[in-house]
Amino acid sequence: MRREQEPYWPVRLRTERLHIREPGEADREDYVRLMTDPSVSRYLGGAVNFGSRQALELSPLGNTWGAWIIAHGATDHMLGIANLSYDRDELEISYALLPEFVGHGYAREAVTRIIEFAQDNLEEPVMIAVVQASNKRSVEQLKKIGFDVRRGLEEFGSQQLLMEYPLREAPSEHQASVG
Repeated sequence: MRREQEPYWPVRLRTERLHIREPGEADREDYVRLMTDPSVSRYLGGAVNFGSRQALELSPLGNTWGAWIIAHGATDHMLGIANLSYDRDELEISYALLPEFVGHGYAREAVTRIIEFAQDNLEEPVMIAVVQASNKRSVEQLKKIGFDVRRGLEEFGSQQLLMEYPLREAPSEHQASVG
């Protein structure tokens, strides 16, 4: 069931080290840097051209359902982004960290907390993630969280993996035969 307007947005989440919150103007410089960084954009569809960069610099960083900033819990400084969407007609998560924050467990911590949010508040059976097959670090991270590869596909000129995480337990054989 698609529930992009529920619960009321913005939703703020916390973990031991992170504040997962709505974007704000104070995040703009780091947001533009993240989206235009070559080491990040190579996994997000390629280099950002001048027009796209201008759009990033001028577009509002507003209160859009599913759009979060991953921020340091103590300083509230932006470390990266996370998004929930229904672009593929399934609940999909995506995330990216500024290069200097990769490898510290922030992505795993943020994705795990967002999964908990989805399980508690959304009536979706699964959450999907699409990741470039060449992005081995992200593929392994998602597997450690509990995502499994559903299938491969080609998008943006490269091989992708569509991975899924069950948000609801499948009924056991006993439950299915009783009901």
